[in-house]
Amino acid sequence: MTTSLPSAIPNGRLLLTLGALVALLAAPAVAEPTFVGIWYSAFQPDEPGVISLIEFKSDGTFYEEFRKCEDGKYVGYQTEAGTWTVMDGIERTRITTINGDPTQSEDTYTVEALTDTERRIRMEDHVFVSHRVSTFEFPECPTGT
Repeated sequence: MTTSLPSAIPNGRLLLTLGALVALLAAPAVAEPTFVGIWYSAFQPDEPGVISLIEFKSDGTFYEEFRKCEDGKYVGYQTEAGTWTVMDGIERTRITTINGDPTQSEDTYTVEALTDTERRIRMEDHVFVSHRVSTFEFPECPTGT
């Protein structure tokens, strides 16, 4: 008994279709950009002279430091820690400590862009832009010159 391919798909096209399917299945999956990692922001749109580093951990916690710069020197410092989530384009941070003291505060941001190197979020009229860095180290304060 002989079997034949359906006449609706010519032999060459069937092989091409099967080849494309095999190539698609064998291709590595492309990972979506993730918040997990360390992000540096050279400015805060609502606080002149303030720079920040935030680390989003895969367990849903975060740690953030803010430093205020004036005339090339650090003149202020604050830390925050808590939990974070991102769902349906909304980033939520629940702050549980400020400078080590217990607190309860929640911030909600609209995610405008997320790539492997840039995170852009909006709260009301303020857009916060940060860039991925490999270590939790602040650069020198800008001198303004």
